[in-house]
Amino acid sequence: MAETFKNNDGVAVTNSEADLYVCPGSTTAVVISCRVTNIDGAADDTVSVKVTQSNNTNMSHLAKTITVPADSTLELAGQSKIVLEAGEKLRIQGAASSGDLEAFVSVLEIT
Repeated sequence: MAETFKNNDGVAVTNSEADLYVCPGSTTAVVISCRVTNIDGAADDTVSVKVTQSNNTNMSHLAKTITVPADSTLELAGQSKIVLEAGEKLRIQGAASSGDLEAFVSVLEIT
């Protein structure tokens, strides 16, 4: 059993839902950190993050229109861990179309 720590390259969050992380086939992933940072110095934004199956069928929300104040960071994994099975995804969407939010995920992939 191989274990590999990985970070995504970061995602500019807009009002279009997008993949934040996709668990590869034949892999289980443990989400260690899922941070959303508001890089806008003046305006708050909201974020929604959910776990979906590979075909984007919703399984569960981690956050639903949670406010991320200007110049602040929200940790969505907290002190708990999120386990994703092969093909499952974290998907993210903000309210602003401008990309005021950035998201970053760290995972442990187990194959």
